[in-house]
Order: sequence, then structure tokens, then C-alpha cells
Amino acid sequence: MIKSKKKILIILFILLIFFSGLWTERFQIDNKIEFALKNSYDKISRLIYTFLPRKEISILIKSKEYQRIVEIRNKSIKQKKLTKDLERWSKAKLVSENETIRNIQIRLKGVFADHWSDNKQWSFKVKIKNDSKPYNDLKRFALQSPRTTSYLYEWLFMKALEKENLFSLGVDFVDLKINDNNIGAYAVIGQLSDELLKKNNKQIAPIIGFDSELWIKEQMRSAEINSKGVVKKENGTEDVYFRVKINPIQFTEEGNKMNLTYLKEAISLLESFRQGNKTTTEVFNTDHLAKIMALRALLGSSQFDWLDTKFYYNPETKLLEPISKEIHVDLDANYKVYYPTWWIDSYKPRDDYEKNKDFFVHNIYQDKNFYEKYFKQLNNFSKKNYFENLIKENKKEFDHYLKMLKMNFPTKKVFSKNHLDITRIRIQDFLNPVQDLNAYFSEYENGLLKLNISNLQRLPIILKGIKFEDGRYLKLKNDYYLDGRKPFVPVKMEDFEFNCNFLSNCKKDKIEKQKIVFKIIGQDEEKLATISPYYK
Repeated sequence: MIKSKKKILIILFILLIFFSGLWTERFQIDNKIEFALKNSYDKISRLIYTFLPRKEISILIKSKEYQRIVEIRNKSIKQKKLTKDLERWSKAKLVSENETIRNIQIRLKGVFADHWSDNKQWSFKVKIKNDSKPYNDLKRFALQSPRTTSYLYEWLFMKALEKENLFSLGVDFVDLKINDNNIGAYAVIGQLSDELLKKNNKQIAPIIGFDSELWIKEQMRSAEINSKGVVKKENGTEDVYFRVKINPIQFTEEGNKMNLTYLKEAISLLESFRQGNKTTTEVFNTDHLAKIMALRALLGSSQFDWLDTKFYYNPETKLLEPISKEIHVDLDANYKVYYPTWWIDSYKPRDDYEKNKDFFVHNIYQDKNFYEKYFKQLNNFSKKNYFENLIKENKKEFDHYLKMLKMNFPTKKVFSKNHLDITRIRIQDFLNPVQDLNAYFSEYENGLLKLNISNLQRLPIILKGIKFEDGRYLKLKNDYYLDGRKPFVPVKMEDFEFNCNFLSNCKKDKIEKQKIVFKIIGQDEEKLATISPYYK
């Protein structure tokens, strides 16, 4: 009897383990347990952190005003987006160092759920009223969990912009309290305002950008239709860039009629660029644009987003200066294998992208002069360990913030030097490929040498001429631009003619000794490629 009971217990135990495994796999219980444990560990570490000396901001908000924020969050969770119709301000007070009290307005911030889905850490926009002193020379700023700023990367990006005398929103880290609740480490990020213009030594002038409202609504509609098993093709979001409005983001009209003129000029410039009527060089300060794009690439940013990018109109140069933010670095992804390629070209190998193209980046790269300037800047930054040196220049501040974020998020990847190293090496590898082009002899007749040439790598190539074995250099009348290849498709083969002036060096039996002279775009060094004597 006892043996039978033991057998039954053993069988029940085996069945329990078996079905536990099934339930764990079916409902991903193991992942949920791991997530809960990590969150608990983060909260405990954050609690310990509150006992240490730290820079603090307190938001004092009455129950009725706070409840308005809660209701807006609940509605945003229900529709999975925070839309403009839900943007409502609540009255509050801000207390910072030395008990300085400021009258403020505060509201929920962020279109996507990562800004407000957490139980405690939500993103906010803050406006300090005119009768109160600014905070850190700012009347408008955002308070965001470091999770939404790629932890330390947004701060590092803003430091680079400041170093290069580019427009920076600035990032600081403080400890945030809302009434009696300590929320933990938060990023303080400047928001576009006249005060921020002055802080960046800019004349008061309009700032414009692409409006996100249409894009958000189409995203919501697509999600709704897709949930019913219908794939939405017509009026999709892939080309919404061409359809959204261009609106003022920061614009002061009162007392200055010229600002209205500047606003019209700014919008006209950006629209002409979008329509393809003006080039990148005609519309933007390309020195600024090249540096911003190179810095984002070097940090491993996942995108150069037209929605996140704003544009300051410089009344003196009559050009738009990009204002860049939201660096979007994903350290949880396997960056050794998967990496963004917007910094190379506009090609996007995605099934849901109708034209396989990032249209904004594509428009920018259509200007060959800018394209070359950008790659020169990228080569310059990536050769000299730019961010490693920047961290050394700001070591005290970097170490302080790194320690602060590690204590608040001990289970998260808040920074990775390895990620920066791999990104820099990858960029240098793309700029200096192993094999650059194939050149085949096609024909030599009446002094004309005909070759068939293919660009083997993704960056464009500039053909310069032919260098002969005896040292002579036959230059092309005009440099010829050969587009980079697209991934996973055959290379494009193009025919070229060189006027050899009846030189015997160009004959088929001697062609292997001659070299094609070319440059990879953005590089100063000229490279040589062998010519094969065999027909294509």
C-alpha cells in the first residue's frame, strides 16, 4: 500500500513538473518572474540611493490636479498613444535647491507608452510661469525617466553638440519627488523656448518641424485594422513624411513683424526641400547637419528621425539649422550583429516599407556635395576616438552620472564602452573596405578604351582616371560618381570610355599592368584597382 502511494506521488510530481513546463512556455512565466525580480532589485537599489546626498527636485501638486494627469494616463494606456487632444496642463509648484518655490504647469509627455506605462516613472513637460524664476536658466523643460533617454547616451550626445557649438537641449540628472513619493533619478531636458535660444547664443527666430499628429492618427488606425487581421496598404504610414504639415514649434510673433517673415521663409525652405525643388546645401547649414548625423552614427543611434528633428531658421544665413534629440540607442539588442544603416544610405530592407527607403534621409543624400561632406566628417570623428576623448574631458560629471544611473537601474545596461568601440570599428570598416570595385576590359578601338566597372561596396565611389605602369596619369575630364550597391542584390555593371590618345598601354595585352584610380566618397586617399583583361 505504501509503495503504491509512493508511486502515485511520484507520478503526480512528474505530471506537475511536466505541466508546469508547459504553462511556463505557454504563458512565458519564466520571463515574467525574471522581469519581476529585476524590477524589485531596481526598486530596492533606488530606495538605498535615496539615503545618499543628491540633487533633488520636488513637485508639489494638489490631489485634484494630480488626478487629471492620472486620468489622461489611463486614457493614453487605453488607446496606446498620448494624442494632442489629451494634452492638459495641471497647476503645481516646483521646489529645488535652497527651497526655491516656482509656480509651474505640468503635464504628461510622450506619444509612446514607454513614457507612462510604468507604475511610477512617467515623463512630464514643465512650464514655469512668468512670475517665477527659471530653473537652470530654463522656463520650459522635460522630466523623463532615464529609460526614455537611452540612459547616459542622450547626455553624451548633448555634450558632443555643445563641444561642436551646435544647438543643444542640454541634459542634467536629478532626483525627483512628487509630493511625498521619491520617483528616483530623472533626466532634466531643455525644451524649445526663447530662453533655450539665448542659452545657445541664438537670435530669437522661428523653429519649425514636421507635425506628428497625422502620423500618430495613421499609426493608431493601422494598429486597429491590423488587429482585425487586415493588412493596411492604402494610406499607410510609410510615406506620411510627404503628407504631414510643417508647423512652427517655437515662434514669437508679438512685437516683431520680421519674425512672421522669417517663419514663412523657414517653412518655404523646408517644403521646397521635401518637394525636391531645393538641395540639402540650399536649405540647411550643411556643416551643422554633417556633424549631427556623424555624431548620431558614431553613437549607434537607430535612426535620424524627421519627426524628432526640428529646424532653427538663422536670419543671417537664411538657412535651417537642425536641432537633434532622442538618440535612440538600444543596448538590449545584439549590436554586434544587428545595427542601423541609415548612416550609409536610405535603403531600408523592411517588408512593411513600401519603397524600402527612408524618404527624409534619401532627400538629404541626393545632394552629392553634402553626401561627401558628411562622410568626411564621419571619417574624421571615427578615426580619433571622439567619444572616448569626450568622456575623458567630462570625466567627473560622467562618473557621477554613471554611478547614479547604475544605482537606480542596477539590472539595466545604462552604458557600454564596448558598444561605442564596435560602432566606431564598424564605421571605419565601411569607410575602408577590403574590396572596392571590379574593372573588366571590354574593347580598345581608335584610341578609346572601354571598360566595364562595378562598385562592390555600399558607399559611392568617385572614378578619377587611369594610372599607367610607366607613371603617367590619365585623368577623366570630370570625376564620375558611381553609386554604392544595395545589399543582397547583384552589383550594377556600367560601361565607361577613356580617351587613351592611342597609347599602347591601353591594349588588351598590357591592360593588367594599368590601374583604375578612384576614391571612396568622403576619403582623401586615392585608391587603385586592377583591370582584368577578360571580357565582362
